[in-house]
Amino acid sequence: MASTSLFIGLVSYVKSSFAESQGSGGLTSGLVAAFAEQGVDCASWINTGNLFDENSYELTSRMSRFSVREEIRLESEWFSFLQGTDRLGHRVRMLGRYANFLFHWRRNSQSKELRRLLNIEYSHIDLYRRAVASGAEWAIILEDDAFSPDITDLVTGLLGLSGHESDAKMINLSASFSLDQIGIRHLLSPNNRQGWQGSVARSTLGSARPATNTVCAIAFRTDFLKQILADFDSQPTDPSEPIVPIDWKLNAALMRLWDAEAIGPNECLFVEPTPIIQLSMVRDREGK
Repeated sequence: MASTSLFIGLVSYVKSSFAESQGSGGLTSGLVAAFAEQGVDCASWINTGNLFDENSYELTSRMSRFSVREEIRLESEWFSFLQGTDRLGHRVRMLGRYANFLFHWRRNSQSKELRRLLNIEYSHIDLYRRAVASGAEWAIILEDDAFSPDITDLVTGLLGLSGHESDAKMINLSASFSLDQIGIRHLLSPNNRQGWQGSVARSTLGSARPATNTVCAIAFRTDFLKQILADFDSQPTDPSEPIVPIDWKLNAALMRLWDAEAIGPNECLFVEPTPIIQLSMVRDREGK
């Protein structure tokens, strides 16, 4: 990364609870300044518009029901992908979720949530495209609740993980849940080629299969982002349908790209503890 440019993109919106992230005190601006001090030429873009609302189409109750059903299906497929098996306990839990979906079909017919999901998805994908078009080798895509208590540590650590000798194609930098909670600990092993070189002691872990924790903060090689976009665009239906959270869209793409050998073992990294905190999760845990 040190000899090529970097793209940093932020997903936000005007009335966000974390609108301060859009300004000079936000993580995006802080990263641009900190990388510049290291000789890295950064391009950045902050999305504050609701891009789906600007290009909206009619949302129906059928779409809402299909959205919930598809998310349940993807969660089950993702579990099998990560675990290598379809365990009985998981099947029982998925049946319970599907039964709940059927019993509450009226609640699942509301389209308000779909508009929110689509605005987030459109913003992420717009930043993916801008990152690829920028010509940068790496892109960091952030959501506006991303916060780093030590930007110098974050920048130094990322420079060590993203050099030309690195095999990494994506680096998870934040967490909604612990690695044990999302059930991937068995896939992880120490990444001895590129350790964390920041001032804070952190472990760098390679994953035997690509996985995400949260899309709050992920660094991507832009050539891999280009493959993700091509996968999205190649789907037989409109990329926006079925409407599910962008996290699940990305997970589905990773499974297909794994099957296509576009990403291999230990080309997806996790950093523990994460250098970026997801403030919305902290607020939820504290009941604020």
